[in-house]
Amino acid sequence: MVLAVLTFGAAQQVAAATCRDDLVAVSSTVERTRAELKDAAATAKCVAYRKHVAALTQVRDVFARCDTGTDKAKNAAQVGATIADMTKQMQASCKK
Repeated sequence: MVLAVLTFGAAQQVAAATCRDDLVAVSSTVERTRAELKDAAATAKCVAYRKHVAALTQVRDVFARCDTGTDKAKNAAQVGATIADMTKQMQASCKK
C-alpha cells in the first residue's frame, strides 16, 4: 500500500513537471506565432494564421491535460473562443 502511494506521488510529480515544461514550450510557440502573424506580409498571412491557430490548439490540448484548477472550464472556454476568433480571421484573410 505504501509503495502504491509513493508511486502515485512520484507519477504526480513527473506529470506536474511534464505539464510545466509543456506549458512553457507552448507559451513560447504562441508568442512566436503571434509575432510572426503580426509581422507577416500580406502574401504570408494565411500561413501565419495557420501556424498561430495550430499553436493555440496545442495550448487547448495542454490545458485540457494539465489544468486542474477551479477555473479549468473558464480557461478552456477562453482558449476555445480565441481559436474560433483566429479561425474567423484566418478564413477572411485567406479568401483574398
